[in-house]
Amino acid sequence: MKSLIAAAAALLLSQAACATSWEVVAGAPAALHTKHLDAPRGIAVGPDDTIYFTDGASVRALRSDGALVALPGHFIAPAGLAIGADGTVFVADAGNHVVKAITPAGEVRTVAGQAGTAGRNDGKGIAAHFDQPAGMALDGAGGLLVADTGNHALRKISANGVVSTLAPHLPLRPQGLALDARGGVVVYDASSALRIGEDGKPQALPQSVAAQVQQKSLAPWRPQIPAAGEAQSPAALPRSPASAQERRASAIADAEAECQRGKCLRRFQAPSMPDAGNASAMPAGQMAADSQGRLLVTVPATGTIYRIERDGIVTPLLGAGDVTGELSGAARDREGSLFVLLAVGQTAASWDAGGKPQPFTLQYAASLNRDGPAKQARFGDITQLAVGRDGGIYVLDGDQLRRIDREGVVRTLQEEGGFHKLREARTAAQVDLHGAMVAGSSTGVYVTANGALAGVSAEGLISVVSGPPGMAPDQAGLVPALRRIWAYASQDAEPFMLPGLGQHRIASDATGQAWYCADNVLWRIRPRGVARKTSLQGDTDGCGDVVVAPSDDVFMLHGQYLTRVGADGYQWLVAGSRERKGSADGAGLMARFWHVTHAVPDAGNNIYLLDDGVLRKLSAQGEVTTLAKDLFKEVGKLRALALDRKGVLYVATQHAILRLKPD
Repeated sequence: MKSLIAAAAALLLSQAACATSWEVVAGAPAALHTKHLDAPRGIAVGPDDTIYFTDGASVRALRSDGALVALPGHFIAPAGLAIGADGTVFVADAGNHVVKAITPAGEVRTVAGQAGTAGRNDGKGIAAHFDQPAGMALDGAGGLLVADTGNHALRKISANGVVSTLAPHLPLRPQGLALDARGGVVVYDASSALRIGEDGKPQALPQSVAAQVQQKSLAPWRPQIPAAGEAQSPAALPRSPASAQERRASAIADAEAECQRGKCLRRFQAPSMPDAGNASAMPAGQMAADSQGRLLVTVPATGTIYRIERDGIVTPLLGAGDVTGELSGAARDREGSLFVLLAVGQTAASWDAGGKPQPFTLQYAASLNRDGPAKQARFGDITQLAVGRDGGIYVLDGDQLRRIDREGVVRTLQEEGGFHKLREARTAAQVDLHGAMVAGSSTGVYVTANGALAGVSAEGLISVVSGPPGMAPDQAGLVPALRRIWAYASQDAEPFMLPGLGQHRIASDATGQAWYCADNVLWRIRPRGVARKTSLQGDTDGCGDVVVAPSDDVFMLHGQYLTRVGADGYQWLVAGSRERKGSADGAGLMARFWHVTHAVPDAGNNIYLLDDGVLRKLSAQGEVTTLAKDLFKEVGKLRALALDRKGVLYVATQHAILRLKPD
């Protein structure tokens, strides 16, 4: 029966690992392309979800397959885009004071305005003049609406090329616009927005629905938890115990409250936010919606394009900036809902197709290293993952050890550079993490620190398992000495100090023992700090990072190849090549690796590997395959991986933790 269960678990895991679908567990994925963009302003989404955007003097497109392409044409300062039904891309070239068009065949022509000449004349084609045209949108009749920034006006280019002024002398410098579902036009700058009705008269937008999001806090979202027995008399029926869902929601709400009081921030620096006084001169971003209802927003100041998911989480899509809340724009989605963002005051507002206010709450990521609800938490430099036996996910984030509990809340266990010793709770022990971490024997993890192997509990309490004299508080005294002698005599083990700790990564087996290799000696370390050792034979391979399968087979990672270690200490090659690198799949010795950095085994003795940031698998039969290739395309190189006791595979990028799930 156990073998059948293990086989079923292995099959499920294999299906999950081969799946191309994934979900974010915590943090925010890094941008697909992290190269800094040159003051992006204009943005539009084509019917096939291709994203068009301005980048310096160029117009570029991000296709649905992740490829970036440059469109033809030479511009001075493109500041607005619109996509025609036939695929024509309209470009507002603010620096040239003209509106141009790029046809699907790649031809570039001037639609209206006179190149290099600013003005305000209506007329047809080049007889008309603009002054820094910016945001644009197409109406139902094929007309092109233009935010004429320098003229403080809303202009229109009809389908036959005639330019007219719809609303002159606006009380703001319109930098973008969006059509609502009722025939009105919303224009905005970074600090204010107004609606222009069909009569051409400006109207104030309702202010009561704007969600003011304070700096240094998360959005004011609260899970709605119905009280047990809410509709019944509390005197007649006893209150039932809280369900797991209610406990999880309560934990997330408590974590959010801590964040709003500023208690969850790590290395936080408030963004340089604009105010109403300088917003009119500040280049505002623009916004568009894709077919899935997600919003794309440009931020010229950070050189970044962000995506707002339907649940309000804001993540970078293109560019290197962090999410700071400097978002401005207006857009209508394909269901007719209108969304407005203003950088000043971090205002967010939305209306449905009938003009009724609807919730629009953003979950900003103010900085890296932020605790709180998992998807609102932020990580700075993830290098290791481990899943504890209690289901908690431990994350080595730079020099901090952090934990995601089962309720979905991220907490930092290492406060101010130190843990608390298990037996000296009042004394902070300085701990320098070296980047090695595995699940421990109970509910915590093992980490390497200061030349010692330490166990860390779910609460952040540290117990030194082995290391230099004086590191562990329980190493002195008669009783610990007698315990070590008894361990040596009865268990064929010996007390020890780990030599060269930090040279290689540690591993753990199914019983919670830690494994480590140094100076041609393989150590199997028991939770109480005693160990057995095996001397490696031969001089061709030496030590590497250790991997222990449930079958008790011991493997070592040597960069471009893997070996298996026998009980006598001899190693033999099982996958890859000692002489050649590559990325070829196939039978073990025919496969090629670039540089394997992390590995975890599953219940079926398959080993999942990170090879130069790509997820691969060495099956129990010795076959090497590459998994989840689309994941690499969408999130980039992977930096860590872990497996929980149910066979769920977790992977991490620099800033986010993902869970692979079956299709």
